[in-house]
Amino acid sequence: MSTGISKITTERNQRTLLELAMQPGNDICADCKARNPRWASHNLGIFVCVNCASIHRKLGTHITKVKSLTLDAWTKEQVEVCIFVFC
Repeated sequence: MSTGISKITTERNQRTLLELAMQPGNDICADCKARNPRWASHNLGIFVCVNCASIHRKLGTHITKVKSLTLDAWTKEQVEVCIFVFC
C-alpha cells in the first residue's frame, strides 16, 4: 500500500523528527519520563515511548494521533506542525 510520500521525503522527515527528539526536553517520554522516546503524538505535541504510545493508540485518534518516528510515514504538514510545537 502506497502512502504517496516519496522515499526521499520520508527519509528527510524521519531525520527531522529524530533531530527534534534529541533536543533537551524532547528526549524523555512526556508521560512516564523514559529516555529516548521514538513515538510522537502530533496533535498533542509530545514525544512518548513505545509503551505510552500503545496506551495513546487505545485512547483513540479523536484524542491523540500517535505515530512512530521511524516506522510510520509522516506528511510534510505533520512534520511542520512538530517543528512548530517541539522547537
